[in-house]
Amino acid sequence: MTTSWHSEGDYYCFSNELVSGKYLTTGHYQGMRDLVHRASGVQIAAGETLPGLVAPYRVFGNSRRYGDVRDRNGQREIVPEGLRITHPADSENPFDLVAIYSWEGGTLDIRYRITAHVEMRGFELGIASYLAAGFRGFICRQSNVWGEKDPRIVPVDVNPMTDVYAVFPRSEADFKTIFDGRLDLPPYPVRFVAPAYFAHPLAYRRHAKSGVTAVGMADPKQCYSICLPVNNPPEEPDPANGYQGIYFYLFGRDLRQGETVATRLRWVVGQDLSDQEVLARWESFARTL
Repeated sequence: MTTSWHSEGDYYCFSNELVSGKYLTTGHYQGMRDLVHRASGVQIAAGETLPGLVAPYRVFGNSRRYGDVRDRNGQREIVPEGLRITHPADSENPFDLVAIYSWEGGTLDIRYRITAHVEMRGFELGIASYLAAGFRGFICRQSNVWGEKDPRIVPVDVNPMTDVYAVFPRSEADFKTIFDGRLDLPPYPVRFVAPAYFAHPLAYRRHAKSGVTAVGMADPKQCYSICLPVNNPPEEPDPANGYQGIYFYLFGRDLRQGETVATRLRWVVGQDLSDQEVLARWESFARTL
């Protein structure tokens, strides 16, 4: 299913039979905006006030927070795979980031490549995706019952323990990185709880009225935690109590000076996807890693 790309000023627009949208590539809050599921007309990604889907965001390393990638100048071009955006290192950000965005029908693949120009202790790249209002968040989590190993897909609903943000680490070892103080750093500190470990790096938001679903997934070797604002109220989430977001936190480890690392994310857009279908999409992605 062919996807066409073309530039319109600061935007790079895309369209195929299933989805259409545009990517803001310069200025503040760069990201994939106005993503529409064409059969239903439902807008998935937020419009002008938030970056939308798959915006490279927070970067941590060496006990500091670097500039938000989504606000940095970059180079962009349409390539055979889709859209390539390069953020070269500068005096404040000692790393290069290259991202390639490729749509095939309702499936978006993103490939990231990062090169560190200095040693980066505890390096982390956060990818933020903000959806429009009315999408309920779900996570693929491990059971908290001893001996139960099958993954569970559950809604991330508000309760007295979750407050606004819930973070799901990959393993106990990753708590050391998550709680090293990085998410307390300005300008946007975050308070959160960790109710469970993720089973697969897989989360989604489903539109409560139409069933349109946007499923995000990451490479389990490179994704060390996932964060979601909780659903409040559960059936039609209120964005005033937390952005309609899914945040994938990648790497969470030391990089040597001159080291290049790469990883992938995938987003799948569909309607009335069952949990079995969501897991099948994950398994299809995992086989390509």
